[in-house]
Amino acid sequence: MPRTVTQQAKKPKIEDYEIAVTKWEGCKPPYTSSHIQSCVTAAKTILSYTDKPRRSKYEKDSYLRIDFSKAGKVTFYAKFPNKMGLAGKRLGEWPEMHIDIARERAAQMAAGSLKGESVHYALKAYDEDLQAKVQRHKLSEASYYTYSCRIKQLYLAFGEREVFSNVTYERLIKAIDEWIETKTNNHALELFAELRRFWKFSAPTLCNGRNIAASMPDDYVSSRVQRPAPTRLYTDIDAIAELWLNVSACTSVHQKNAIRYMILTGVRPINVCNLQWSWVKEDLSEIIYPATVIGMRGAMKTEKEFRIPTTPAMQQLLKEQKDWRDAALPNCNADFVFLQPRNPMQAFAKRSLDKLIKTHSPADAVKGITHKGTVKGSAGAFNTMCRKFLKSNIIVQMRQKGYSRSDTREISQLCLHHSDKHADPMAEHYDFSDEITQEELALKKVAFTAHEESILSKVHFKRLNFKNN
Repeated sequence: MPRTVTQQAKKPKIEDYEIAVTKWEGCKPPYTSSHIQSCVTAAKTILSYTDKPRRSKYEKDSYLRIDFSKAGKVTFYAKFPNKMGLAGKRLGEWPEMHIDIARERAAQMAAGSLKGESVHYALKAYDEDLQAKVQRHKLSEASYYTYSCRIKQLYLAFGEREVFSNVTYERLIKAIDEWIETKTNNHALELFAELRRFWKFSAPTLCNGRNIAASMPDDYVSSRVQRPAPTRLYTDIDAIAELWLNVSACTSVHQKNAIRYMILTGVRPINVCNLQWSWVKEDLSEIIYPATVIGMRGAMKTEKEFRIPTTPAMQQLLKEQKDWRDAALPNCNADFVFLQPRNPMQAFAKRSLDKLIKTHSPADAVKGITHKGTVKGSAGAFNTMCRKFLKSNIIVQMRQKGYSRSDTREISQLCLHHSDKHADPMAEHYDFSDEITQEELALKKVAFTAHEESILSKVHFKRLNFKNN
């Protein structure tokens, strides 16, 4: 014999049912909040008597269906005639949503200015737009990957059934506050910026241009978390010379030469990995990273052409790479200079550069003070360390050659491919003196050579010390 007892609700009397029906039918559109309250009471009695789960009232002129459940829950739905070809959508619940707001939302959906699509639907459209930018060469694949990681976090912040046009200011604040609480400072700032970009993209088509994210204070996150400051960590010539020596122990010529190329040129890690043989002159005298043209995205961050006059050490490592390629063909990728040791059909991985730098740099390579807000350098040696050193070392070496402070800083900018828009913003369109005189290329040749000689001199000194010891 079962020990549990199921308690059943007592069925209303016929008299109570008839009174409830009269009250229900007495409420005529347009409905008010008092009408809804009366219908909630009546619906409970009617549904208990008829043993049905729900009952609805309609405002046809407002495209509105009001659903009443046996438990007293009231839900607004947009309901459209079949000839309009629009699907009905859930709008919200009473009393959280006022009936006037529900009417307004339904009317906007009927007019085509407000959609009932979910936030996830909007995120998918946003992601597809970014993919299209990659196809049009307006966005790099690396940048798209970064945006995709942030979009995944936006998916997690909103439910699958949350309607984009129903999201309130308070709902956005709740999502952002959760990021501030659970994410790192920098990640919270990035997600906040991505959220605003996403809302700016989606609001015109899904919310009649009503962009609630734009009404949030610009400093909402930055006033609550500490914004990461640019790293002040750096390295010196002794550490770079030791790194140069240590990578000679790498098992692959690609690993050794990729790090040494980054040391000598100071280019960003992505520009080590994307270096192609078609950008290297046949006699190895010059490397030319191409600019953006129609149908092709530029190789550098600025998307402008960058010419590097090669030095003897650069030519030596390029020759080593060329000899390896010629011996390995056709079992390797013939397009890229640096290849993955385990899979020579693929270009060298940027993540591998970071791992090699951390593995082969001396323990005291990173100089400066690491604080709580430090991002780059908090886990040890980092790729940008080589780029920082190139700028610093070129300034030192060119000063020793008699160049003025202003000249050395300008030359270091040329070698790092940093643009100087403030000096002459129209120079890009009108100044072609370098194409005529090749003066910049000659200055870069002097700077890169001085940079290389200083490193190799220190390397030679350390080798002698090692032998003597």
